[in-house]
Amino acid sequence: MRYVIVGAGAIGGVIGGRLAEHEAVHPPLLIARGEHGAAIKHGGLRVRSPETDVVVHVPSADGPDGVRLRADDVLVFATKTQAVETALRQWVDQPVYAQGDGEERPIGTAGELLPVFTALNGVESERIALRYFARVFGVCVWVPAVHLTPGEVVVRIAPSSGTFIVGRYGTAATEADRELLETLGTDWRAATFRIFAVDDVMRWKHRKLLSNLGNALQALLGPGADGADALQKRLRTEAEGVYRAAGVTWPTDAEEKEWRADAFQIRAVPGFEGSLGGSSWQSMQRGAGSVETDFLNGEIVLLARSLGLAAPLNAVVQRLTRRAAGSGSAAASMTVDELAAALDAAEGSGAVVPR
Repeated sequence: MRYVIVGAGAIGGVIGGRLAEHEAVHPPLLIARGEHGAAIKHGGLRVRSPETDVVVHVPSADGPDGVRLRADDVLVFATKTQAVETALRQWVDQPVYAQGDGEERPIGTAGELLPVFTALNGVESERIALRYFARVFGVCVWVPAVHLTPGEVVVRIAPSSGTFIVGRYGTAATEADRELLETLGTDWRAATFRIFAVDDVMRWKHRKLLSNLGNALQALLGPGADGADALQKRLRTEAEGVYRAAGVTWPTDAEEKEWRADAFQIRAVPGFEGSLGGSSWQSMQRGAGSVETDFLNGEIVLLARSLGLAAPLNAVVQRLTRRAAGSGSAAASMTVDELAAALDAAEGSGAVVPR
């Protein structure tokens, strides 16, 4: 089984890099564009961690053109959510060939035949994927990874490289799904990941979304800003009120702690100084021009509005972060006091969700 990883940034790069190190797993195929893709193609992918610093040479491409998909391929999408629909559309109608078939006649399309795993933050990518692919698996990602330099990814824990909670989306798992998840679990555990297969993966993804509400704060204030924790608590309290109003359930703190165990202790990576942030901060640092806040804080706003309610705190953070990214502002363009004042003004403006 080959893993075709669409989006070889922080998460996709760590997944592909670690799989490529493990000789018993068929080499993955990384899909990466621009300078990052060129660096991987010509010099390999450097994967750094608290304990290792390796360069792995892994097959790569910049898109589906020229990629011959096989019936045993698994597509893993690890783009940002705002980019995933474009990526899905690029791959859905690609022909798939029988394994070992020397003929050029395809047996179907990727959307019809290949399973898709959505290793993205938020809870929208699975719904988007199901428009195009018949067999979708959600992935809750716990991987403290960083991608700032072309050809390089950094994972800040060791010896485990991260934890994934996976499950079939949209319908109950079939026997074929369970066999696929068992094979994936074997492959990825050998590549230093922890894998848990569950029946309700979206319950865990809703839990992860609550913590990801702080991604925008890192982008606006910088990682570890004094006073940011109090602001994040306000965003989360509002979000939990929206969840309760909508009947959304999520795992408790104790459940998450048990599953993370001692495998998620962030440590220093040799050669890296200063604070490192999450996905939105990294997008700002790279000057990507967009961040995924519309699918994180914006998800809470959307859910509240669908109930005839409002989530003004998450709405103002969504707006400020989107504007900062779109204007090309560097990370940490606001102070804690400025953002707190904006939240105060928003909270006093009108309807809020029930506590």
